[in-house]
Amino acid sequence: MTEIRVPKLNNNDTEYTLVEWLVDDGKPIAAGDPVAVVETSKAAEELESATEGVLRQSLEPGSVCAPGDVIGHVLAPGETVEAAPAAPAASTAPVPRAESSPGGVTITKPARVLMTEWGIGEEQVLAWGLKVVRRTDVERLAGPAPAEEAAAESEAAGTRPAVTTPTAPTHSTKGTVPTLSQALPSVQQAVGRSVLTSHQTIPAAYTVVKVDVTKAQTLAAREGKRLRRLVGLPELLLSAVARSYRAFPLCFARLADARTAELADAAHVGVTMDVGQGLFVPVVERASDLAFEEIVEAVSGFRRTVMSGTFRESELSGGNITVTLHNDLDVVAAVPFVFPGQACALALAGPQQELFLDPDGAVAARTVANVGLAYDHRLLNGRDAVLFLQRVKALLQTPEKLLGEA
Repeated sequence: MTEIRVPKLNNNDTEYTLVEWLVDDGKPIAAGDPVAVVETSKAAEELESATEGVLRQSLEPGSVCAPGDVIGHVLAPGETVEAAPAAPAASTAPVPRAESSPGGVTITKPARVLMTEWGIGEEQVLAWGLKVVRRTDVERLAGPAPAEEAAAESEAAGTRPAVTTPTAPTHSTKGTVPTLSQALPSVQQAVGRSVLTSHQTIPAAYTVVKVDVTKAQTLAAREGKRLRRLVGLPELLLSAVARSYRAFPLCFARLADARTAELADAAHVGVTMDVGQGLFVPVVERASDLAFEEIVEAVSGFRRTVMSGTFRESELSGGNITVTLHNDLDVVAAVPFVFPGQACALALAGPQQELFLDPDGAVAARTVANVGLAYDHRLLNGRDAVLFLQRVKALLQTPEKLLGEA
């Protein structure tokens, strides 16, 4: 008999939700078969069976489980479901249960709690057509309208616009002074834990350079037409960072202890994405080994996934450097935090038009963007940061090198 244990899926969460079983209790399974879906604060991950046998479930969908908890067993041939010993409870805390609704839809307990907080009816949730409704589904599909839409609706109704918040606020009073509070989405809570850990453990420094991205933008537009994909400065910056891996291995390392840096086998580059559903940082694995068009394809896939918020935990893990995107036109600089377990994070600010004197003394225009580097000062010094940024800048200013054209 083999135990099915919940693995450690990320460093931000101490508990997960068992969303659903993919195989019925008592049914045969093969080694490698997906048997259950576990939800973290940012993603849903399928758990696979390590052996062949018969599945015995020990936890109901919607229950809370922690890394290392036993949620089921795989019985070897000859054993029976009845012969298996009872599994220990997956958590010492009270276990929330999922509830079934008409049509066989399962709504997890965390999802129902948020539905109650936001005043969302079951009929609205059932109309989404999902087999299992998780808290993240409620956050994604039933979030309040943007402030502009709310204001327009209020104006159309002849009422004064109300103050809007990302989640439905709850009122409380302390003495005679009313206060407002709101629950943070689980994705934002995970970001908060990463930021807190980073600031508590990493002595970070920051350096920024200005880059002429005129050629880079022209090349990006050309490559976008050729590849029929959205191509811009983010893809070029990601490629430039990845191509700097072998020259600057410490920028991709992690601190093993006070005296030792653990070097990476390749550049696994995370890139920030936020379309209003929370911040996600999917990772382009082995980006240092990929051609430019392969990086474009990977980022394009992330853009499609982020719209639905259905990343797998494996897509969000394993990064050893992060590119953060702040490339709205009004953003001139941004200071990212260094993710725990990494050495560096680069920030791309918005492109700006700038006048300058060309070699002939004439006034000309160009497009520039600031690229900043936050780095762990235990691994890197200021000179290291400057040299790394200068290499990235040189690649962005001669972008044809990123395509192997020079």
